[in-house]
Amino acid sequence: MPWQEWPVAVGTKPKGIVIAVHGLSGAASDFWFIGDKLPPQGYAVYAYDLRGQGKDPVKEARGDIGSAKQWIRDLETFHLLVRKRNPGVPIFWYGESLGSLICLHTAASRLNIRQDPVGIVLASPVAGLRVTVSGFRRFLLEAAATLSPRSRYSLGDLAGVDEKKIQVTSQTTHGAQMAVTEHHINSFTLRLLTEIGRLLDQNPDSAKRLRMPVLFLASPNDILSSPDQVQGLFGQVRSPKKRLLWYTRSYHLLLHDVQRAEVTEDLAQWLDKNGRTVKR
Repeated sequence: MPWQEWPVAVGTKPKGIVIAVHGLSGAASDFWFIGDKLPPQGYAVYAYDLRGQGKDPVKEARGDIGSAKQWIRDLETFHLLVRKRNPGVPIFWYGESLGSLICLHTAASRLNIRQDPVGIVLASPVAGLRVTVSGFRRFLLEAAATLSPRSRYSLGDLAGVDEKKIQVTSQTTHGAQMAVTEHHINSFTLRLLTEIGRLLDQNPDSAKRLRMPVLFLASPNDILSSPDQVQGLFGQVRSPKKRLLWYTRSYHLLLHDVQRAEVTEDLAQWLDKNGRTVKR
């Protein structure tokens, strides 16, 4: 899969590395802001394009995934490649939206590997869905996913809302944002959406298994998860080092909204604090 790197200054060794995992219909390039701001503070940033999203080299695979396990294996593989290139450097994961699910569940599966990653950041965490799907409707969707897994629907179709009215930043809607985004995907297969639903169902179990430092970066205005849902997932994390920060003037896309400088500064301070505790 394609990937990007924002390195520290030539001739210097990073004091830490952030592997960033983007969200649904996103791309590695979405992390340009922390890619600009973190390297001068000693943190290199790596990001890769998710399988099945808008930069997947296999165009017919965009909007589809065979199994969520592929996303988990991809993060595991990318982590090991970055680790090989940077021995002894603390590595953190930063997952945004769908990326937060991938980071959460992959980290929960690495419990036998101490301090690697050193910590994870769940930005705009998908802790649940504000728009609930009834048990019967979900049964129909899962049945349809079995019978016709590659049938495609837009997120607006499934939620019964106009995507042009979904606020993703304080100044833009989902429709407006995607109209100027080259890697936007108009529709997703039922099996991809079903796999995301299964990850959501497994959130509590994975959260309870986390022991590394965890940082939640969230907005009470997030269109996907309510404050109560985010607080609920945060409460299930058993790590002794966990923190939840709210950005009340922002919406879902924190790194593209009015408080992005504040988000990045809070992130850098958290990295400094938790990177210092690692034995190199």
